[in-house]
Amino acid sequence: MTQKRPQGYIAPLALRGRISHAQPKGLPIINMGFNELPFGPSPEVAAAIDEATRNANFYGNPSCQALREELGARNRLNAETIVCGNGSEELLDVIARNFVRAGDEIVIPEFGYIQFAIIANRLGALLTKVPETDLTVDVDGLLAAIGPNTKLLFLANPNNPTATMLPERDLVRLAEEMPRDVVLVIDLAYGEFVSFDYCARVHSLAARFENIVVTRTFSKAYGLAGLRVGWCHAPAWMIPSLYAARGMGSVNAVAQAAALASLREPDLVQARIGQILAERERVADELAALGLKCLSSHTNFMLVTTEDGDPDRAEALVEHLFDDAGIIVNRTREKGLESYIRFSLSRPEHNSLLIQSVARFQA
Repeated sequence: MTQKRPQGYIAPLALRGRISHAQPKGLPIINMGFNELPFGPSPEVAAAIDEATRNANFYGNPSCQALREELGARNRLNAETIVCGNGSEELLDVIARNFVRAGDEIVIPEFGYIQFAIIANRLGALLTKVPETDLTVDVDGLLAAIGPNTKLLFLANPNNPTATMLPERDLVRLAEEMPRDVVLVIDLAYGEFVSFDYCARVHSLAARFENIVVTRTFSKAYGLAGLRVGWCHAPAWMIPSLYAARGMGSVNAVAQAAALASLREPDLVQARIGQILAERERVADELAALGLKCLSSHTNFMLVTTEDGDPDRAEALVEHLFDDAGIIVNRTREKGLESYIRFSLSRPEHNSLLIQSVARFQA
């Protein structure tokens, strides 16, 4: 007799494979697979974290009042149009749950951020992926894909996992030509690696429209990935509904304190970004000289492939980097990207180790 069980409504998704065996040489593990910043908290941020942990018996401010005010001041935005969340991922989910129901359509670029597809799966939404040109978003294709059932369009610019970027003029055109009853979410998780001025211009663009939301994160340029804090800038009319869908007090007190402290060190943040950009140029040049194909990156990570574009050789490179140097990189298993690997730019010594290991693989 078959035992009855509850019926779930969310279809399972295949998990991305990770290296699971021990490092054969006993080398220290260098994880360059998660698009993280390689720098630890500054003394000021560390002190803020320490102070917050001393008061861990108290909740953080449920609406992140002080953090929102600082974000508003530094980005020239009304703090009342800002919502903070448990990473920008929570906010992407919150936005979608406000505007999408089962059977509605979400449009994304072909190689859009994997979280976009995960959200559509959770909601039982139809996910339409629009083909890209040279691994870069096609605005005309996105606009043509919007139909009567489309409720939301997700766009990360710069994009993850490709690291490519839609030119700003095309982003403006997309915003201007979008139907006003379809929400456009512009994810700027990597915007700071373009420039803070670019981020400001995107916020100014969004302020012109009642259907655009911009999401940001402290996980990348600010180096607070382990604390999970992000924020979004949305039209004022959306804010009450976003709070209704957001977890109550979802940004913990330690995350709020660290994010607030990091905003008060803009020169340090900019200097660290500068180091990553300099390393990005060096690594791209040296890997190209070794015969790898490197996509032009606008982020803190790179997408590369072997000269023959063979998925099996890319997989062999992933294994080699771990076994030879203890370096973890990311397999890009998205359909159409099977021949690529992705890795974060790290400290110069780690990047050099990766280059040396690639040279041994290519020999």
